[in-house]
Amino acid sequence: MKFLSATILPTEPKPNPPVANAPDQMSAYFLDLEGLLIRIDSATTYYQILGLDRADGQEKIKSSFQQLLNLLFPPYVIARTMPAEVAARIDRAFTKASQAFGVLASFGRRKDYDDALLSIASKPVVSNVQKQSQSYQPQIASKQSQLNQPRAAHNGADRPSDLTVAAENHDLNLNVPRLGAVYRESSKAKEGDNRRRVERFKLSIPARVTGYDRNGGKWHEMTETMDVSRTGVRLRLRRRVKHGTVLFVTLPLPTKLRSHGFSEQSYNVYTLVRRVEPPRQGVRAVGVEFLGEHPPKGFLDNPSAIFRSKRWGGNERRRPDREDRIESIRIEYFDESMQSLGIEQAKTENVSRSGLRISGTAAPPDFDVIRVTCARLKFEGLAALRSRYRGKDGLERLCVQFIDKEWPLRG
Repeated sequence: MKFLSATILPTEPKPNPPVANAPDQMSAYFLDLEGLLIRIDSATTYYQILGLDRADGQEKIKSSFQQLLNLLFPPYVIARTMPAEVAARIDRAFTKASQAFGVLASFGRRKDYDDALLSIASKPVVSNVQKQSQSYQPQIASKQSQLNQPRAAHNGADRPSDLTVAAENHDLNLNVPRLGAVYRESSKAKEGDNRRRVERFKLSIPARVTGYDRNGGKWHEMTETMDVSRTGVRLRLRRRVKHGTVLFVTLPLPTKLRSHGFSEQSYNVYTLVRRVEPPRQGVRAVGVEFLGEHPPKGFLDNPSAIFRSKRWGGNERRRPDREDRIESIRIEYFDESMQSLGIEQAKTENVSRSGLRISGTAAPPDFDVIRVTCARLKFEGLAALRSRYRGKDGLERLCVQFIDKEWPLRG
């Protein structure tokens, strides 16, 4: 299949082998980093933060921001030697740079920002330079915040949702107690037959994703969004993540799409992984749902646990109807390079043209696609995982969606 990559994704970047001039390269990097941090700390405009001229176009803005990210977040071999105080300065610089990019990369927001700059520049110059520099940015921020103020009542941002989260341990072989409600939906469900709760906007903005591996190790990845909404975003990630994983995301989300942190430069939010696409050239499209500014119950005790949301109670969101049907099937699991991970027999609980719910599986902890074979129907097709959970009867369920053909409903 074209969308399946034959490249095996490494779990952690491998350090480059040592070379003769490695100390010189390390010294040069920290000198460049210090210069960048000083520039960002002393900048009074978004253009100065990104090292741009007012006349620079979108390509220059994007390339400058990418170069800035490459310097702020170096390869692992360098990052692991980063002093704690420098790491804190990098986080502050990233927040400022993300805000600057979020404004300058948008035609409308950049125009409003330029108008604000012109209105300030037209005022009489204050002789006290220090006083001028202190008042300069707040005036711009005030104008920008007025432009980005959320609509009244935030469209029900404080309305409790019916979504709850339940944790399961990683091997999915044991049940754990259910956890309490942790999520507040940032908008009401739209009426009608639209299968999505809220509108999505195709918007590419930088994002920093933080997660935890099974051993409790913390990892970060710089990426960008594919689309955004009031309830979540879709991201490109190289690191493998599981359905139900909680990720902490920082991004310059437009204020009208937020449910908290309206006055903050960056939106900091805990998210739940709801959808993971098969990799393409080593990159996965990952859909995450916003949980809020606080982590779910149990996360601090086990940040790498698997969480599950309560079943959606609104309009039916599946396109094809599902019908209860038990069929004996054969499942073969594959990794991203299409290497077989195992084969087992299972049964369907319900079926539709586009997917199945399968019961009683003992699937590997990590896999990318499965091959479903039904001898009675003479059917064989590839499917991607959409949800994985353990029911009240203790049996594991896999919800899968076909990616190459449809299931034969008449048979």
